[in-house]
Amino acid sequence: MTDDDTTVRIPVPRTVAPAPAARGPGGGLRLAILGGAVLTAGAGAVLAWLWLGRGPAEPPPKPEDPAAAAPPSVPVPSSPVAPAMAPPRLLPAIGPPIASQAEILAHRATAPTVFRLAENPSVFVIDFPGLAAQGAALNRVAALVEKVAQPRDRVLDDVALARAIAASGDTPATYYYGHNYRGRDLERFFALAARDGIALTPEETWLRDELTRLRRLVPAPEEFAVITVPGLESLVDPAMRGAILHHEIGHGHFFTNPRFAAHVAHVWREVMTEAERTAFRAFLQREGYDPALEEVMMNEAMAYLLFTPDQRFFTPSHAGLTEARAAMLAAALREGAPR
Repeated sequence: MTDDDTTVRIPVPRTVAPAPAARGPGGGLRLAILGGAVLTAGAGAVLAWLWLGRGPAEPPPKPEDPAAAAPPSVPVPSSPVAPAMAPPRLLPAIGPPIASQAEILAHRATAPTVFRLAENPSVFVIDFPGLAAQGAALNRVAALVEKVAQPRDRVLDDVALARAIAASGDTPATYYYGHNYRGRDLERFFALAARDGIALTPEETWLRDELTRLRRLVPAPEEFAVITVPGLESLVDPAMRGAILHHEIGHGHFFTNPRFAAHVAHVWREVMTEAERTAFRAFLQREGYDPALEEVMMNEAMAYLLFTPDQRFFTPSHAGLTEARAAMLAAALREGAPR
């Protein structure tokens, strides 16, 4: 690939040599957050304990004194004395820790870690230890949802996925540098996999269980987004990690903010020329996206123009734009972007 083919999904930055080209962050640029940084060590441990569903193997002994049935930290407001046989009051479900973009970037995951984005609580970020773990969890989702020349009505098995990745010129680690999906996209993936008897990887199984927990926090029909970011490694330096996360956050806003999504559609259809849309489609297809998916095209164009600061992933020339025209389009998109 030439330097002009570089971008972020993120697919791999083409200007990184001699390592394999890193695709841009786009559909594969989806990122995730660790929220523990906003908590003290003690509070963070309690939240993690509750979120992961971990607890003592045996229930605590039943108190002999009936009045002790209600934990002192959770008083019963309407009765001075709890009934002797009343079940203990339960605390409400607690979700992933909340963290800012900066706090997520400061985190170093040793296992996939879910955070809730402080700037937009409808966006959940998965911070993966590295590209390999991220790919094992989401490459098959990417193939279903938006990769070019892949089926939209079924999940690839292991052999078909390996063939698709090889045909793209990537590896399982670099099929995407970041990922971003609506909650319902992921739910559809797991429903199709179950329908067709596709064996899930351990990472996909973990993701399915996390998705179930997130849906309890955000009941349908309300929508949420799941984005990802890989940890630091030979192919991902700190600046690249920051660009990937920022890019994926842009997608998170698009998925969860209908007014912003409508504004992006307006700029794509009414401000960009047909020639510019055609050039963007060609660029995104080189990055592995299906150009027939119009929403993916406008969503990625927005994320590259407005949320991708690393030139190893994107420059205006990648999409056939001048610097001045790209700045004009970015300004138009920024008018409707979340503050």
